Amino acid sequence: MMKMILFSSEGLSIFGIRLYAICILIGIILAVWLGIREGKRLGINKDFIFLGVVITVPISIIGARLWYVLFNRDSFHSFAEICGFYNGQFRGLSGLGVQGSFIAAIITVFIYCKVRKESFLKVLDIVAPGFFIGQICGRWGNFFNSELYGPAVSNVVVFKTILPSFITENMYINGMYRHPTFLYESLLNLVGLCIMFYLRNKSKKMQIGDLVGFYLVWYGMVRIFTESLRMHSGVSEPLMLGNMPVSIAMSVLFIVVGAIVLVLKHTIAKFKMPLYLEYKNFIKNEAIDTLVFDLDGTLLDTKPLIDHSFIYTFQHFFPEHKLTDEELETFFGPTLEVTFSKYEKDPKKIDEMIEYFRVYNREHHDEFVKAFPTVRETLKTLHMKGYRITIVSSKVKEMVNYGLMSTGLLPYVDYVIGEGEVKPKPDPEGIVKIMNTFKYAKNGLYIGDHPSDIIAGKKTNEIIKKDGKSMKTCAVKYSTKLQEVLDQNPNYTISKMEDLLEILNI
Repeated sequence: MMKMILFSSEGLSIFGIRLYAICILIGIILAVWLGIREGKRLGINKDFIFLGVVITVPISIIGARLWYVLFNRDSFHSFAEICGFYNGQFRGLSGLGVQGSFIAAIITVFIYCKVRKESFLKVLDIVAPGFFIGQICGRWGNFFNSELYGPAVSNVVVFKTILPSFITENMYINGMYRHPTFLYESLLNLVGLCIMFYLRNKSKKMQIGDLVGFYLVWYGMVRIFTESLRMHSGVSEPLMLGNMPVSIAMSVLFIVVGAIVLVLKHTIAKFKMPLYLEYKNFIKNEAIDTLVFDLDGTLLDTKPLIDHSFIYTFQHFFPEHKLTDEELETFFGPTLEVTFSKYEKDPKKIDEMIEYFRVYNREHHDEFVKAFPTVRETLKTLHMKGYRITIVSSKVKEMVNYGLMSTGLLPYVDYVIGEGEVKPKPDPEGIVKIMNTFKYAKNGLYIGDHPSDIIAGKKTNEIIKKDGKSMKTCAVKYSTKLQEVLDQNPNYTISKMEDLLEILNI
């Protein structure tokens, strides 16, 4: 019988890239995508995952190569050959050991979590499905290379009936049809992945850290089964530990370690972790859904305009009074009425001053006012993600909307409360009104630059918590009153507005 040649002994390639490498790349992409989705549910930012992948993947490949070299030292005669170079040409890393890759990845993730102060077991639960995905895709790379097959098939008719021809013909090796152990391992790992999905979405007993324990046990059993078949293929096992294949020895170790992890976590109190579903629900219930911003000094850099407006107003009404920088600092935050009442007691005169201030402010607005760096891009992203974006300001609503429009922010803002509609901050009335206006608002975050902003946010939390709602506070570090703001102990601080995306796990 003539064998149908589907793949060369060097492995099929597309545009010079071997399908083996493409399979691995597909596995990595799927694993990262899945990790980001689950990471968000567990409160882990996607940037944490992206950086972890950038660090871990190269180290894992190095670990896989070194693992192979360690048990095949006689096959390599130079460092260049270890790196895949033969006679000055790069021929690829034809030998990789998945156990070495796994061990290198675990060590790297452990160090990364320690440095970033993140739960190691929680991150492993996000990574564990990725290990399955990598092996599911990677084994098809072995198929394209016509390697890692089992013994001869005893019933060829059944074999060719059950499986498609592109698999059976590529398994016709050395004059006989071979068991496609790559397929067995890929499918069994797919079953393990499905069980893992069920456990993390449905099981009420599964704890944080159980997924990695399950992976170790399942993968160990699958690998022992497939390696036992490969031992009867007639091809010597390249990685041996005495008379036992390294893969089987390591699989036994994986099973033992995985079983110990699971037993300890479910029997000894000090090793127990939060239940997976309860933890996900906790993160979900704590997720911020409503954003309340201060305007001046937080979203818009209006201080130059405000300073010039006050100077212009004082030159007209109090020509002999020279405003100091310290005085101008105190004007930033309170309402105009509060500020002018310190210098004038006549209500009519105060109204005149306010109108005079506003005329100059409107006329020179576009000359001085700009959005702070990354504000527009951040609000656009938050708007696209479906967050409610609102503003509570001590400025009249007309000028708030004008400022938003002139800086290109208005399309991203859902609701505005200005001066005269509620009591001025630090009174929490405006923020409370926001949380009561939106029917589904549950967890809010107030972002401001002034001590009164943080005080108002904290008072709001005390008021709305009886309704099962919450309000956290966030201070911008570019505040002109930074130390006073920090003294109010905000929940978060950000150096630039885009840092808000990390807080929200976007």
